[in-house]
Amino acid sequence: MHSLQTYSANVDVVKAELGTAVSQPAIEEALKAKKYKVLTFTHVDTSTGVLSNAKAIAETVKRVSPDTLVVADCVCSVGSEEIRFDDWGLDVVLTASQKGLGTPPGLSIVITSQRAIKVFENRKTPVTSYYASWRKWLPIMKAYEAGNAAYFATPPVNLINAYHASLLQILRASPSLEERFQLHREASKRVKDAATELGLKQIALDPTYAANGMTTVRSSPRSPVEDNELKDMKLYYPEGLGATDVLPRFAQRGLVIAGGLFASIKDKYFRIGHMGVTVVESDRGDVDNIIRVLRESIAEAKSQKA
Repeated sequence: MHSLQTYSANVDVVKAELGTAVSQPAIEEALKAKKYKVLTFTHVDTSTGVLSNAKAIAETVKRVSPDTLVVADCVCSVGSEEIRFDDWGLDVVLTASQKGLGTPPGLSIVITSQRAIKVFENRKTPVTSYYASWRKWLPIMKAYEAGNAAYFATPPVNLINAYHASLLQILRASPSLEERFQLHREASKRVKDAATELGLKQIALDPTYAANGMTTVRSSPRSPVEDNELKDMKLYYPEGLGATDVLPRFAQRGLVIAGGLFASIKDKYFRIGHMGVTVVESDRGDVDNIIRVLRESIAEAKSQKA
């Protein structure tokens, strides 16, 4: 929302309860209320691990407002969640190099439909970005596709080579992308099942809202009274533990996890990433290690607080 407003877009926001995604009826109601040029959504929210149903969103837009472009923020989903760009009718997918694609951070990667490009070419207002303007980059891409060299600005060559190596690795690591998605689903279930066995819960209130490339962990309510007192915070560490009690214990065992990002509750939960080579190269034993360290760290932290 804020990034769109930075470029003077008029934005309406359809919100959902923490731990859930926006419902299709809510999207349909908004689309019927007025005409929109673009609908944007986040496929996997990095801060909460909540997964939106990209296919259903695209279907709703096509049915209710077929002229509206569907733009998906897939920074935390490309490479670990199923995405069918053409089949689902997505118009723009934006992602970054550092997560499911397994490349060092620094690249912004954009996939667009011909429909989106035509809308861009017919726009009336000037582009407000210079380096990121499609008017600058499309001629470069067309030239290279034709076998001719072209120049606009020096790209980050090392990162692009790393990105190329990662894409080759993705294609070689499993017989098909379908199998890759299935491996992520299986690894995700193992991590989430282990968390459940420890009495922990996810931010996602239902498995259909849970991302396959990451898990956000909280504890279950200790009592109805405490749960009522904490209802506005939604999440908390086990038995009064905090980030300083849990995160260093993971690091001591050679595993780095992330604290919370969602502003109002960022000190009340933690996030575990499991995507890319962590999942598809099973001989590394990464998922087994994640589960072992999760169990040991929570047990040790609870014991020392007792």
